[in-house]
Amino acid sequence: MSTSHAHAATARRLGILAVAAAAMSFASVPLLAKQAYAHDIDPFALVAWRFVLGALMLWVVVGIRIARGLQTLPPRRDVIRLLFLGAVVLSGEVLLFFLALERIGVGLDEVLLYLYPVWVVVIAAVVLRVAVSRAVVVCSVIAVVGAALTAGGAVRGGADLLSVVMALVASVGFATYVVLSGRWVSKAGSLITTALTVSGTAIAFALLALVSGARGPHDMTGWISAFAMALIGTGLAFGLLTFGLHRLPSPDVAVIATIEPAVAVVLGVVLLGESVGVVQLVGVVLILGSVAVLMRQEAKVDLIDPVTAHE
Repeated sequence: MSTSHAHAATARRLGILAVAAAAMSFASVPLLAKQAYAHDIDPFALVAWRFVLGALMLWVVVGIRIARGLQTLPPRRDVIRLLFLGAVVLSGEVLLFFLALERIGVGLDEVLLYLYPVWVVVIAAVVLRVAVSRAVVVCSVIAVVGAALTAGGAVRGGADLLSVVMALVASVGFATYVVLSGRWVSKAGSLITTALTVSGTAIAFALLALVSGARGPHDMTGWISAFAMALIGTGLAFGLLTFGLHRLPSPDVAVIATIEPAVAVVLGVVLLGESVGVVQLVGVVLILGSVAVLMRQEAKVDLIDPVTAHE
């Protein structure tokens, strides 16, 4: 194996580990949110503090790296573009997901959100003209089915069309975020990309929380929950996701990230004593199987991606 091939293989492995770790970090958010809601924190305020604190943590790291001469800020055009990505695309996805959640419940909302790997493949193949292998398409479909089975245990009837549309648009929004982050991260770097997009989202939700008069953390447990969501479910999670997007094609990242509902199920069983049905176990197996197959294919097939093709 040549040096360049060995370097590419190492980058892929690091990317896979980063995205898997990001999914695990994201999976902690619902558990932490439940803890925060139990202490009378409004959802909008919790999301605002999550992203504001997460952005502050990221900028502390950026500031240290700049002071040591290890980091520079990107051109103004890239700064504005990444702030826009967070303030409009990512915050729009989070807002629509939350609005749909209030009307259709966690199960169906999660099922619809986890259609996003399919949207990532569609956007990459149709809009960006990226060559996507058959293995990625098949694994995407299997992963989506697995996510639906894993999250679908809580689905209830009576969902109205508007709520379903909001959840579907949220799914497309997150897919758009994944694809655009994957394209732009090579210019700004993983850390700056994460800091700017999280900052844009923080600004949007801080304004929304102020306008709505949402009640924020007011006791120690509430602040600990918000801080943990900021550290684990925001700064660390989005940082690892962006790191993975710098090293893997976006369709691969979308498939690997579907392990999040599987991890959430495991955390629910271990930490909250929740029960798991046969259908959910089948979903977990499908998700892990699709990721395993995709990773095996990665050793054989190089997918063309605008980011990795120019590294």
